[in-house]
Amino acid sequence: MITRTEVESLVGREPVAGSPVLSVYLDVDQSNATNLHGKFHNALKDMLRATEAGLQNGQTEHFAVDAARAMEYVSNLQPTGKGLILFIDASEKFFWAREVQVPLRNKTRWSEIPSVKPLLGLMEDYERYGIVLADRERARIFTVYMGEIAEHEDFLATLPVRRIKSPGTDHLFSERRFQNKAAMHAHLHLKNVAESLDRLLDQNGFDRILIGGPVEPTAELQQLLSKRVRGRLIDRLSLPVTASHGQILEQAVRLGERLERQMEEQIVEDLLAGDDKHHPITLGLEPTVHALCEERIWRMVYADGFTPSGGQCSSCRMLFASPDGACEYCGSAIKPTDDLLERMVERAVAQDALLEQVTGNAAARLQQAGGIGAILRF
Repeated sequence: MITRTEVESLVGREPVAGSPVLSVYLDVDQSNATNLHGKFHNALKDMLRATEAGLQNGQTEHFAVDAARAMEYVSNLQPTGKGLILFIDASEKFFWAREVQVPLRNKTRWSEIPSVKPLLGLMEDYERYGIVLADRERARIFTVYMGEIAEHEDFLATLPVRRIKSPGTDHLFSERRFQNKAAMHAHLHLKNVAESLDRLLDQNGFDRILIGGPVEPTAELQQLLSKRVRGRLIDRLSLPVTASHGQILEQAVRLGERLERQMEEQIVEDLLAGDDKHHPITLGLEPTVHALCEERIWRMVYADGFTPSGGQCSSCRMLFASPDGACEYCGSAIKPTDDLLERMVERAVAQDALLEQVTGNAAARLQQAGGIGAILRF
């Protein structure tokens, strides 16, 4: 699974003068007939040709080396995921490749920084879910993230906890003692599960938590969860403890997509209303860029498909909605850039700001209001 630390290392990679990075997002999903029999190779070749056609004289030789490295890797690829992400700068011996289990839009870019905006958009769309399935005898804990599932632990109660019937009334007292003991061990088992989930929250940073299993033991488990774990608990899954990875993943992804769309619509509603009740807000490109340069953004929100142009100071590297003029911070000349949003995303990540790319109805509404906005720290 791709971690935010990995992406931060990509963002933190210092640009090398005269040595751009080739970024590739490639649909390799084998359930799509257009990708069968290696046809995604042709899609990459066409994208690379289109990118090369837009280069200036003197750049094509350098680009050809990066492009050849990408084609070599993809030619030998036996896809196991739905999408492939590559970042390549052959002259600096920089190569980063990951397959993902979620759909990708085909895209190539050759620029001084890796194009991480689509990757960050994926990471925001697919939040990290912790899932616990539990009964009185067994529990399993999973992480679901970007279409992948990983199982952490499989807990078994240390002693049997089933209720039994005594063969006669002479054993009624013993049966009651056994059942009380069984209840105690079931309680300790669920308490162990709750404590383990608390530890895994620190290790994996779950955004949301789902719980599944029989009603009585999961209700008891909920009471044993720490306050911070319970605060991330959002819904129940109709699954037994014995559910397969495929069953768990299907329900979690479906629920996650529904909740993500609801959250996006609420975020855009708050922006358009002009107040989230706790923080000031910007709406539109110019005020959002200005707040970003002043390091005031807590969460930056932008519409899927929003591709603004703007400028960057040739000296201090500050960003502007205007493609020319003089930098208001140092007075140097502003040079135009056609990847302003990429650079804004890079700066927001460096400032530990949250990012939210919205889609569907939320994106359409935000596009009408300027395509971008932010909730500010102050």
